Amino acid sequence: MRIAQTRFRNFRNLENALIAWDPGLNLLNGANGAGKTNVLEALHVVTGWGAFSGSKCADTVKWDSEGGASLAAQATGEREVMIEAVITIRASLRLDGRSCRWGDLRSCVPSLTFLPSDMALIEGAPSVRRRFLDLLCALYFPLYAYKLSEYRKIMQHRRHLLGLGHSTRVTEETMANLSAWLWECRLEVIAALRVHLEKWRDLLPRTIGLNLKRGGGGNADDLLEDFHRSCAILAERERASGLPLVGPHRDDLILACEGRPAPEVLSRGQRRRTALALIMAAASAVERRNRASPVLLFDEVASELDGAGRTVLMECLRRSNWQVFAATAETTLPWSGGARWLVSAGKIQRFD
Repeated sequence: MRIAQTRFRNFRNLENALIAWDPGLNLLNGANGAGKTNVLEALHVVTGWGAFSGSKCADTVKWDSEGGASLAAQATGEREVMIEAVITIRASLRLDGRSCRWGDLRSCVPSLTFLPSDMALIEGAPSVRRRFLDLLCALYFPLYAYKLSEYRKIMQHRRHLLGLGHSTRVTEETMANLSAWLWECRLEVIAALRVHLEKWRDLLPRTIGLNLKRGGGGNADDLLEDFHRSCAILAERERASGLPLVGPHRDDLILACEGRPAPEVLSRGQRRRTALALIMAAASAVERRNRASPVLLFDEVASELDGAGRTVLMECLRRSNWQVFAATAETTLPWSGGARWLVSAGKIQRFD
C-alpha cells in the first residue's frame, strides 16, 4: 500500500495543508522541533496505531485551535481507500465514509514504525521486545489485539485475587487458553522473522538467533500443559509475591549472537543495525502474510550509524520497494530517488 496524500488540520504544530507524497522514499529534513516527528505521528494515526506511545490522541490537537484536529489520507496500491480521523477528546475513525475501528485501518494499510526508543529493542527491558512482538502479531492476526486485551483483563483479575490471598483457580483455565493462543502467535511470528532476516543480511553485523522465552514457562512442550504445570510449580512464589508469574505478560524475545546475549557482543552501532534489520524483517513478514506492501515510518533514521551503516540502510530501503517516511535533522545522508521534504515550523515543503 501507499499513502498517496494526507490532509492535516489542527494537528500538533503542523500547518493545515494537503500533501501529495512520493510513492517510494520520502525524506523529512528539518531542525529539531520543526515538526518532522509530528508528520510521522499523523501517519501513525491514519494507519491505525493512534498517537505515539505516551500520548493520547487528544494531546495531538493544536493547543490554540478551535474545535478538534482532523486527518484525511488517500491510500492506494493493492486497493484504494479513503481514511478520515477526527480527533477531539477521542478519535472518530472512518474508512471509505463508514465508521471503523483502529484494527480495520491496520489491516487496510499496514505500517511499522522505528523511533529512537526502539533502539532499546536489543538491550532494553523485556517489555520493549514484547511490544515489538505484539505490534507484529496485531498485523499478522486480526484477533490478536482483542485476545491480548482479554488476557490482560484476566491477568489483572488474577493479580487482584493473589493480592487478597484468595484462590486463583477460577482464572486459571481462561488464562491458560488465552496464554496458549498468544504464545502460539508469538512463536509463529518469530519463526517468520528468522526466515525474513535472511533477506536483510546486509544490515546485520553478525548472525542473530531469535527465541521466545515463555514467561514462567518452558516446563512442557504443549503450550496448555506448560501453563498449568508452570502455575503449579510457581504457585507458592505467586502467593508470596502477590503477582502472576506465568504467562505472556512475562515473555521475552531472546536475541543471541555467537551463543551469547546480543547486547554483550554488539557495539551500540551494531545494535542499531540489528534493530533496523528486525523492523525490515517484520515488514517482509507482514507483506508476505497480508499480500499488501507495508508503509515504514522512521524517526532519526541514521542516528548512531557510521558511514557504511548509513549506505547499507539506504540501499535496503531503496530495494524494499515499499513506501518509506524517514525523518532526520541531518542533511548528508546518501539519499537518492524519491522526494525530499523540508519541515520548518510545521510547514511541509518539497525540495529536490
